Amino acid sequence: MAISKFGIRTHNLFTNITKDVKSCIPLDFSGLVQIYTPHTTAAIALLEDEILHHLDVRFFLDEIAPQSREPEGPMRNQKYMHDMISLRTGVDADERINGHSHIRSLFFRSSESVPVEDGTILLGSWKSIFFVELDPIRDRDYYVSLIEAK
Repeated sequence: MAISKFGIRTHNLFTNITKDVKSCIPLDFSGLVQIYTPHTTAAIALLEDEILHHLDVRFFLDEIAPQSREPEGPMRNQKYMHDMISLRTGVDADERINGHSHIRSLFFRSSESVPVEDGTILLGSWKSIFFVELDPIRDRDYYVSLIEAK
């Protein structure tokens, strides 16, 4: 099994990595391509590459897990427990405040697998492969591995 590593650093929620993934697939390969990121606040997603769809997803995430809580209303004086650094053990005092990113990650996966036939990745007409950054801007990695059909 061949594994390729890619680095990424982006402020974008969605970065299309389809071209990078395709570059790893030999012309005579049939099997599965797996795309994986090891980070807890990043993900891999199969989505349509359409800006309004991406905005809809961002609006959903902002509603379900806002970056900061409003000081008024039903969420008054509430914080993400993850962000209460003083209550956590084994954590540096300057730990990132990113509880919202961890909640957002629940709606995505850390890996996706797509079938490949004779070197062609079998994505739908409108489907692309995206790296999803939920806690920008950081140095991140994702891996592309090939699992050959027998």
